[in-house]
Amino acid sequence: MREGEFPQTADVSFKFELSDQDQERLRWYFEDYLQYPQEPAPSIAQQAESQMAEIGLDLFAKIFRGNDQASDIWAEAKRNLNDTRIEIVTQVQEATAIPWELICDPGTAQPLAMVASSFMRTYTQAAIPPRPPQTGSGPIRILLAICRPSGDEDVPFRSVASRVISGLSKGDGSRFQLDLLRPPTFDQLGKVLRKAKEDGKPYHVFHFDGHGTYEDLSGSPGLSGPNRNIFAGQRTGACGYLLFENPLKKEKMELIDGTRLGNLLRETNVPITVLNACRSAYAESPNVPAAAEEAAQMDSHARVRAFGSLAQEVMHSGTSGVVAMRYVVYVVTAAQFVAELYDALVRGRTLEEAVSLGRKNLYDQQVREIAFRERTLQDWSVPVVFGAGSLALFPREKGDKKLEVKIGEAEIIPERGYLDENLPPSPDTGFFGRDETLQTIDRAFDSHKIVLLHAYAGHGKTAAAAEFARWYSLTGGVDGPVLFTSFERHKPLPRVLDKIGQVFGEILEHQEQPIHWSTLDNAQRRSAAIKVLKQVPVLWIWDNVEPVAGFPKGTESAWSSQEQQELVDFLRAARETKAKFLLTSRRDEKEWLGDLPRSISVPPMPMFERVELARAIADKRGHRLVDIDSLKPLLRYTEGNPLTLTVLVGQVLREGLIEKDKIERFVDQLRSGEKEIEDDENQGRSKSLGASLRYGSENAFDDSERRILALLSLFQGFVYVDTFRVMGTGPFSLKELHGLDLEQGRKLFDRAAEVGMLTALGNGYYRIHPALPWFFRSLFQHYYKGREEEADRAFVEAERRLSNYYLGQFDAGHPEVISVLAYEEANLLYARQLALEKGWPSAAIWSMQGLKKLYDQTGRWIEWGRLVEEVVPYFVDAKTGGPLPGQERDWSTVTGYQVNLKIKSRQWDDALKLQKKKVEWDHEIAGPALTMDLNKIDEMNWVNIRNYLVSLGQLARIQVEIGDKECIRNYKEAIEAGEKYGLREISASYSMNLGIAYKTLAQIRNLGEADYWCRRSLDLTPESSFMDRGRCFVNLGNVASERFKDTLQSGEPEVKYLQDSLDFYHKGLEAFPADAKDELAATHNALGVIYDYSSMFDEAIKQYQKAIYLIDEVGDTYRAGATRLNVAKSLAKANRLSDALEYARSALEKFKACGSAGADGWRRAQNLITRLEEDLRSKVDQAS
Repeated sequence: MREGEFPQTADVSFKFELSDQDQERLRWYFEDYLQYPQEPAPSIAQQAESQMAEIGLDLFAKIFRGNDQASDIWAEAKRNLNDTRIEIVTQVQEATAIPWELICDPGTAQPLAMVASSFMRTYTQAAIPPRPPQTGSGPIRILLAICRPSGDEDVPFRSVASRVISGLSKGDGSRFQLDLLRPPTFDQLGKVLRKAKEDGKPYHVFHFDGHGTYEDLSGSPGLSGPNRNIFAGQRTGACGYLLFENPLKKEKMELIDGTRLGNLLRETNVPITVLNACRSAYAESPNVPAAAEEAAQMDSHARVRAFGSLAQEVMHSGTSGVVAMRYVVYVVTAAQFVAELYDALVRGRTLEEAVSLGRKNLYDQQVREIAFRERTLQDWSVPVVFGAGSLALFPREKGDKKLEVKIGEAEIIPERGYLDENLPPSPDTGFFGRDETLQTIDRAFDSHKIVLLHAYAGHGKTAAAAEFARWYSLTGGVDGPVLFTSFERHKPLPRVLDKIGQVFGEILEHQEQPIHWSTLDNAQRRSAAIKVLKQVPVLWIWDNVEPVAGFPKGTESAWSSQEQQELVDFLRAARETKAKFLLTSRRDEKEWLGDLPRSISVPPMPMFERVELARAIADKRGHRLVDIDSLKPLLRYTEGNPLTLTVLVGQVLREGLIEKDKIERFVDQLRSGEKEIEDDENQGRSKSLGASLRYGSENAFDDSERRILALLSLFQGFVYVDTFRVMGTGPFSLKELHGLDLEQGRKLFDRAAEVGMLTALGNGYYRIHPALPWFFRSLFQHYYKGREEEADRAFVEAERRLSNYYLGQFDAGHPEVISVLAYEEANLLYARQLALEKGWPSAAIWSMQGLKKLYDQTGRWIEWGRLVEEVVPYFVDAKTGGPLPGQERDWSTVTGYQVNLKIKSRQWDDALKLQKKKVEWDHEIAGPALTMDLNKIDEMNWVNIRNYLVSLGQLARIQVEIGDKECIRNYKEAIEAGEKYGLREISASYSMNLGIAYKTLAQIRNLGEADYWCRRSLDLTPESSFMDRGRCFVNLGNVASERFKDTLQSGEPEVKYLQDSLDFYHKGLEAFPADAKDELAATHNALGVIYDYSSMFDEAIKQYQKAIYLIDEVGDTYRAGATRLNVAKSLAKANRLSDALEYARSALEKFKACGSAGADGWRRAQNLITRLEEDLRSKVDQAS
């Protein structure tokens, strides 16, 4: 300790080590907990928080209770701790291996880092001494690199930067100059930093916002290009890298280590580096100590490369200070911290003081929201600061006090440079999201001069363009003015170019050869505009250009052909200037502009952005949205259209709709057209849905076309044009649709899409604008008054036929129809509802066939169970369980539904009883066809045969579960019959199930046979049947896993089988689509088992947690318990006994909720709990 010129010292030696278990729990807490918060994660998180407190107390005791001198130093320091700077000076290894920030005063229970004026890790062994920065007045110059190698699949583009900018703007915006690195490549970084140094204005801070990695690349075969040569023979151990973008490389990224980055930063006089990157401050200790001879030869500089992370390597190269994140940090956390850091730096705080302020802010505000749920997280210790000494960029301001930088979700971006006064302001509620769109525009301008942003009504094109302009100007994308011109009214090129006269007229008049804009003719104005744009960088927004070529298509344009061409020619000429043009339109303008612009479509807002916008709307009205789940049906209904969302959320709030059931009813009324949207068209197109959608549509359709469009009232948000054609055929057809073919239907719907009524999805599929059902309903009531039931029947029959078609397509090996069924779901549900209400129960069943495939694949069997329960009384005799008179054929289908549900709930006796009755019935119906000559079997008899074989296979499946070896005979009969009748999918499916039987049943267990039948199933399954092939892979993995267990028990384990199972499981994961939650969950669970066998317990637990997340979404309580029990076993093997006990208890509760079906799981969980409790007691006894 130093006070004045009289230092006090104390030497304390102590041993401190975090076990692998402790380190993993901390990592899990910071990085995984909020992503997977399912039980029992919250209680384990509490244990992690207690563990951090214990670590802090332990470190304190070891340091300040080590001897009397150390205690004296603490006694002196604590009297003035608020004004004390704490520096951690250690060897390289301890600098990052020990969480020094957690040191805690036992007297106050507060971490020292939260009380002291600053707390930093000091690095004094740099290979090159750092240059002290030149202090002076602001602004603070920040160069920000936002690296997103994975594009729109990556972290949102402006996730941290936009919030930082908005937070800092609440102070004096002139104090901050934030430039964006464009493009974000390491090569460009060198150019920009060197240019800044040459200009005498080097950057104060380099801020990297992206990803980092920590690994050993010395033997990586996948690394290619120049970096491969750099690493080869030099980087022989694990170290930190930043992932810069590099479009020239196959992976679109380039790995840069800390030495290379640090050398560049020192060369260009950049004193501070901020690394907002994954694991950018992570370092690890070797598993075993180095040999004595090797340790003696390693100096401290070599240790940086052996043990150090990227942050330390940057310091080692001579940088004055580095701020880095020890673990993955969430966006809001990083934004709040970084904004606080910069604000403090510009006010004259030292780097270490600025970091401390940021930490304290995180400590005071511990609520984090992930997946729309608020939870507390003590992540204040994640940011760490390394420094070569106290570092200040600017003189300290007098009267400086603790700053409060409040960052909202969508604050208004401040201005930098000239912005056109006509540029639309940010929305009243703030601008939300659109990061993927803004990133695409930003990247597009790196290589294109003209960009076109297009989307349908209400998608926020103008708002996005204006937001991009503010962002681009503020972050140095354009070193000149932003201009804005609207084309809502007729404006030929000369009038457009008058904007140049308005902005640059005064400058032109004061040239050596004055130019007076008002005296120029049209040709001279064009020439002068080009000359100006060649000299001055400009971003020019041309908004709503769709009227130029006539909107909607076929409408006469106010612009003559010559005027249209003049605009195009000007844009083409302007490509050779310094100007950049951002155009917006409701269409892609191919016919007018051709390939001149880089075209970008605005996608719907993702769900998390819809939540943010809804909350902001509520805040404006004095409400606070807490229960987001209740609002989700409405947010989904808006389809990510911000204008629709703004209007509808406002309407819900005005009507006081809070409960989920009331909001669902509100959405149902909107979808059916019963509910009108409250809207004020006087607000104009930017704020009124009615005005926006009415624009261009008044005279677009004649009476016969309106009659057809009126039928959209029957559709629930989605329509396939062929459904209209089907509604015009058959015994229940509508005369208005007679003769309508696909081409006519598409042309009509394309025109409706152009004016914003529909969104064309391609191949005849369209989405109905969520604001328009009431409009189509009014048309329907006008044209079909008194004929409502006729129209309903035509719709139901068309959806019934469509459902049957999709079922056949799926069974024929076309799994892609599932995505179409997801769109059609609401239509099929509505058709089913109408059929039951109108007394057409058979049509209801056939509408459900497509839904069954959809719900099976996506694991939504609880919803499916409710649908089945509703239809059973229409077909099943409550007393006998047999068919009601006249419902025999559909009875078999409904009974099959019931059996599936019994299987899901593990009610095997009930399932067996029902299935035997179904097999008897189906065999009786198919009996005549089974004896026919193959050439004489008609379509109906083919259906009967198939139904019988499916029913027989289902019986065999139940027999496997109850241990009845009769299943083998039934499976083989179904397989042979499938081959005989050419029903390949039957043979493929039951070959796999037969393999499962040979693996599962103890009395016939034969892994060779199991492997044979699973491989045969794979051979019979088409390449296009991803789901079925995925199941084959997973079952082959299960067989390989069983083979490994057999060799393990024999004492000679064959690791080859483990690898085989891993390979098969990963092939399964690749085959399954993202919505196949049941299959994905089972596969992740199986992977967890394999990693457990391999003693890779951390990886096993990760796989189990992924499975739990999916299973909880599906709602399978038994499997939820079984997977938690697997986690408990792995944790126990990893000696994490307390965590294991939490999971075992959670598993027990899940099994108990299953009733008698969970009895076996209940016993297994209870046995494990008893053993764990005994082990924990024994561990305590040994410690005492």
